[in-house]
Amino acid sequence: MRKLLFSFLIGMLGASVLASTALAQGGRLTGSAVDDLGEPIEGVMVLLENPDANPPRIEQTTDNNGRFSIIGLRSGQWNITMSAEGFLANPGFVRIRSGSNPPVDMTMDRIKHPLVIALGEEAFAGLDPDAIEQELAAADAAYNSRQWQAALDAYSAILAKLPILNDLNMQIGNCHRSLENYEAAITAYEAGLAGDPELQAEVDTEIGRTRMAMGDFSGATEALANAAEGAGAAREDLYNLGELEFAKGDIDAAAAWYEKAMALDPNWAKPLFKLALVALNKGDMDTAKTLFTQVVEKEPNSEEAAQAQATLAALP
Repeated sequence: MRKLLFSFLIGMLGASVLASTALAQGGRLTGSAVDDLGEPIEGVMVLLENPDANPPRIEQTTDNNGRFSIIGLRSGQWNITMSAEGFLANPGFVRIRSGSNPPVDMTMDRIKHPLVIALGEEAFAGLDPDAIEQELAAADAAYNSRQWQAALDAYSAILAKLPILNDLNMQIGNCHRSLENYEAAITAYEAGLAGDPELQAEVDTEIGRTRMAMGDFSGATEALANAAEGAGAAREDLYNLGELEFAKGDIDAAAAWYEKAMALDPNWAKPLFKLALVALNKGDMDTAKTLFTQVVEKEPNSEEAAQAQATLAALP
């Protein structure tokens, strides 16, 4: 029995020595992970993969000094990926030899906020992009719920911090117009144009709408006509230009704008109804009847359709 026990112990000792020798003959890989400021990153997942090894996948995380050390690696090529929340992963490969190997020291790039990517790092010097994003969301929420003063204050505060967000001048102008601060609205739109000349058509449109709200029909006509030439006006703007000309008695000019509005939306009854009135004013009864009939066909439940039916019934 003693002989058997002795033989068993010798066998176990031999197996232990062989395992230690095999481990010692494996490769050892060390390394570190730091951020772009050279500060160590704790908790980086270091993943090594080699389909020919056993096991084929080894994981370890960096310590509080951003370091890792892995032993017992089979010789050969290993894929290595270092990843951490908030940082870009850095996949690559290392060739492992028996014993110590050159360290893998990795500088990991932080994942940039979309606003920083869009506007540049210089714009956000001293600013928290996450906080700015939240402020923008709150401003948009106030705007969409028609809380004009709250939206105006929020957009103005953001623009003061980030002048590069020049488009906010348009939202600021819209808030002012909704609050009937018409001159302030125009000033905001003009500030937007000064910051970006490509906003010309949009600015012309908004200034035209603002001047119309002010009752400045001459200024509205000029601004909206400029917008229409640059394809910046919506169908409503073209229709309103027709209304301005119709009110002045220039039915030919009015008809031209109604037709442009119809070109943007052929199924819109309002400009079609007004074209029928233009034809009626010119004494073209047949064309007027045809257009009134089309109004009823296109939008049978609209106010224009009701008026068209009443007019058709009154016509000879």
